[in-house]
Amino acid sequence: MRSVEDAEAFREFYVENAQRVVVFFTRRTLNAEVALDLAAETFAVALQRRRQFRGGTDAEAEAWLFAIARSQLSHYWRRGVAERRALEQIGLDPPSLAQLELDRIEELAGLPELRRRVQHAISGLNPQQAYAVTQRIVEEREYDDLAAELGVSQDVVRARVSRGLRALAAAV
Repeated sequence: MRSVEDAEAFREFYVENAQRVVVFFTRRTLNAEVALDLAAETFAVALQRRRQFRGGTDAEAEAWLFAIARSQLSHYWRRGVAERRALEQIGLDPPSLAQLELDRIEELAGLPELRRRVQHAISGLNPQQAYAVTQRIVEEREYDDLAAELGVSQDVVRARVSRGLRALAAAV
């Protein structure tokens, strides 16, 4: 990969892969603004670590880039809950993109169709699983809260969520 030593080549690498990285993050976070932030972080890390790249082909460079992207996504999920709570506590909203920009990114990632497919798949779940998945994943309720409401153990709620998510993954 020429971009290890050549800054202009890294720019070309960025141009060739930026859209795919943004789509990757958008499909996983379902949030275009978060996707753009994560893509920027991914390329910043790639730029900083470009001399550590040991591959020799474009395919290896792309695999290396997406390994960084998966790592960034993992970090996002771990730190995201704490950051969102902190912003809510101090009453700040992060800056946002124009709606047209967000719509375009969501369109590129195929989110409107994906949302329709997920809604259809949820409607096909066992009602107990659909409720558990919706409450835990969409509403972000805690397992103990759901268990108390439903009069079952947390393990039962976890099993319903797990089975529901597996069924959704197979359907979508």
